[in-house]
Amino acid sequence: MKFFCAKFAIIFAALFVLVSAGTADTAATQLLSMGRMDDALLALNSRGDAESLNQLSRVYYAMEQWDEAVRYGERAVQLDSGDAMYHLWLAREYGRKAADSSPLTAAGLARKARNEFERAVQLDPTNIPARVDLAQYYTEAPAIMGGGLDKARSQAAQVQKLDPGMAHLILARVAEKEKQYDAAETELRAGIKDARNPADMWLQLAAFYRQRGRFDEMQTAVQEAIAQPNKRAESYFDAGKELYLGGRNLPGAVQYLQSYLSSGGLVESAPAFRAHYIIGELNQKLGNNGAAASEYHASLALASGYEPAKKALSHVQ
Repeated sequence: MKFFCAKFAIIFAALFVLVSAGTADTAATQLLSMGRMDDALLALNSRGDAESLNQLSRVYYAMEQWDEAVRYGERAVQLDSGDAMYHLWLAREYGRKAADSSPLTAAGLARKARNEFERAVQLDPTNIPARVDLAQYYTEAPAIMGGGLDKARSQAAQVQKLDPGMAHLILARVAEKEKQYDAAETELRAGIKDARNPADMWLQLAAFYRQRGRFDEMQTAVQEAIAQPNKRAESYFDAGKELYLGGRNLPGAVQYLQSYLSSGGLVESAPAFRAHYIIGELNQKLGNNGAAASEYHASLALASGYEPAKKALSHVQ
């Protein structure tokens, strides 16, 4: 069970994280997009409406504080049970908390995550992120917990009507689960052709190559992503992260992440504080502890509760 939940959390983290503005407080939404978690907490802590509670849950989710993320996510859903995005975020929060829990606790949390994913889809059948995340659950979960590859394929068929590129991504994950790696690669390449944002799908292919240990091809896929016209700013974040995780072209990874930070296009799904943290890790690997410490300080200046940056800083000071 522990392995399943951890694997699900890791794969989910590679998927596109889309958020709903809803009735969001504009200032708080901007703070989330800029990765200013401490400021977002100050803006939101005195508020008790459903949207503010959902935003609070996302702040804690970004900082990997799963207990608090779940607590506020549950409160948001209790106040407004008809918002699909609140259910989707709570599902994600249950899933990540499950990955850090004991096997017995993880099983219950995973079932809660499935229920919330399914409820999000019921409330908004056109919600592509909810269907993609639900399909990922079905792909990774054992049958006893409601998983099943046929269920995932059914979600792909529904997503095909809305976003063919993402349907290919679901089918690629199913093929991977079946250890049909050639088929998975074929689906990802088909997804590139059909994608609304080809750079995103090139980065999905890069992640696939990295997981298979095909690091030269991973690096080429990252380069293809960056070469795409009209790509989103967060493509630079994802490109740098892939190189970091794959241990290739670390100076290039630093440049990509710095390009993201200076782009003026910061988004919640690629938090600035985490970009600083990864740059710090990269500098540490490159033997530049002074630069690493500076980046960890920059990360904590935005999100003082981010434990990985605290621990990393203690190792270089």
